Amino acid sequence: MKCLPIVVVLLLPLFSNVAYTQPGEVGIIQNPFLKDRTTKNSRSFDPNVRQFYIPLNGTFQFCATDYNLLELPVDSLQYSLCNELIFGESIINEGCLTYTNTGNLGTDEICLEVFDSLLNRASYTISFRALPTKPLPFVEDFAYNDHTPSSEFWADRRVFINHTLSQDPLSIGVATFDGLDDSGTPYPGGFGFSDELTSNFLDLSGTQEVYLSFFFQPKGYGIKPRTQDSLVLEFRTSDDRWIRVWSRDGLPDNFPISNPAPPFTFQRLLVADSFLIQDFQFRFRNKSKNEGLQELWHLDYIRVGNEEQTRETFRDIAFTDIPASILSPYTNMPSSQFRREEVRSNALSSIRNLDGVNLTMNDPTIEVKSDANSLMRRTFIEPAQLWLLSPGLTEFDFELNFGGSTNVQLLQDGLEDVLADQSPAIVTSTMFYTRQDEIIDANRNNTVTRQTAFQNYFSYDDGSAESAIIDRGTGFQSTTLAMEFHANQDDKLQGIQLHIPHIEGDISTQRFNLMVWLDSLGGEPVYFAESVRPYYVDQFYDSLQGYTSYDLRDSLDEKISIDIPAGKFFIGWEQVSLNGLKIPIGYDINSPEGSQFFYFNAGNGWINVGTSGIIRTGALM
Repeated sequence: MKCLPIVVVLLLPLFSNVAYTQPGEVGIIQNPFLKDRTTKNSRSFDPNVRQFYIPLNGTFQFCATDYNLLELPVDSLQYSLCNELIFGESIINEGCLTYTNTGNLGTDEICLEVFDSLLNRASYTISFRALPTKPLPFVEDFAYNDHTPSSEFWADRRVFINHTLSQDPLSIGVATFDGLDDSGTPYPGGFGFSDELTSNFLDLSGTQEVYLSFFFQPKGYGIKPRTQDSLVLEFRTSDDRWIRVWSRDGLPDNFPISNPAPPFTFQRLLVADSFLIQDFQFRFRNKSKNEGLQELWHLDYIRVGNEEQTRETFRDIAFTDIPASILSPYTNMPSSQFRREEVRSNALSSIRNLDGVNLTMNDPTIEVKSDANSLMRRTFIEPAQLWLLSPGLTEFDFELNFGGSTNVQLLQDGLEDVLADQSPAIVTSTMFYTRQDEIIDANRNNTVTRQTAFQNYFSYDDGSAESAIIDRGTGFQSTTLAMEFHANQDDKLQGIQLHIPHIEGDISTQRFNLMVWLDSLGGEPVYFAESVRPYYVDQFYDSLQGYTSYDLRDSLDEKISIDIPAGKFFIGWEQVSLNGLKIPIGYDINSPEGSQFFYFNAGNGWINVGTSGIIRTGALM
């Protein structure tokens, strides 16, 4: 919960030493009721579209009788152009369609109607997509900000690229496999194959001893895959068949859901000589219940090349998370409430050396910008011995004023000037270092950025929810949750935003109360909104992440604002009736500082989450 942004995803553990009426974590899912998403971050899947990949100038033959398009034998069929062919040419002969790409990247579609002997009819779209062919080595570390796989490496968009769901990642960015299509909707049909990650073509002709290696992790911060929820690797043959070459089962039933995830595991396979072809492809697939962002697998550092290029240790150092906020304790705050003392005096980061020998990180630098204007830039030169990294993970706490410099003051002055001239503002903090001898395509993880919004809201989260919090009680004895905020000067509160994710079922018929306290939680709230209806933000916007906004209103349902004097104030929430489904609130596990300001009252007084040990530390969204 926040006093006004952000996202979605999942997790859970339940703790056996907790009373049943206290709040707890649950797994969440996304957009289970919505279809037909079309925006950039959508994740769509249509079983009536048959997608085939071909290389530039390549030819593919499709015969409908080979694909079990109807339960009964095919009696007749008819091909037609869905649209004018742009990237290729087609020939139909004896029920088979031969498509040839004419040298340009793109997708052509041909429509197909199939009839069986009982005149049952089915319509399909046969899609031919021309893909580029990449030379070796192939190196992908997913160290980019887009939530979908890069078209430079991958043919499809179904897996979720993120910086938050894996636990102790090798570097910033992983590919997460779940039970959602790329609109955030659970795949149809129940248990079965879910996400796919299919490579572009690789030219392996004329090569010898080619290896494919990768690191994988089940669960991460999410819901564990069961033993039947496998992760599978397949290679494509020259006659367009997919052959399973590796698989791994999920975690056993007795693996406690509160346990940390297993560490990333290295896997390497020798590519058999029969796959050393000009248009080689590989793909990963997972199986799940197809109920949501659950049964998670995470992949990182997928490489194809020779023995040296695919070994477990290799020359790369990498950030493993985004920079800490330039503010403390907030991640975003109103521009009018900013004070110099809100600026963090240090910069926290985690950096991993993936080689088996010591490597030097050159010129680690922190820069904070507003638009193109640099507010502060600090390159750490001394002491040089700090930048010699041993293999494994190193935690850094960069003191901005190390050695008597005045970087904190420079940043404070710069923020005051920016917010005086252009309030509100978005400020970007960047951390980076240099190395010239890392493996190919590995420099992307040498730079990480974070944005801080100085707008009209407070928040403690980093923009992602790895979990959700619900009231575990029953009947009508509700637990009240509250988040503490601090106003540096008098202001007015106009609204509250909540991230309400999907769990197992539609909770839109449930109701909750919203409350506001001033100064402390000991007295009566100064604002009480009774029986408020929860809304999923994705019912109104195409969003894999988002908040539902609630205006403050009086008894006549007119918008109002509440005077907030300088000092503490609290935003509270409680479910009206606990009979039936529970209303979830997003929970950001990666922002533990927020738990210092998170409280709950299960009927026996207020308890601080940060000190209780009852719930994992995090920020209620």
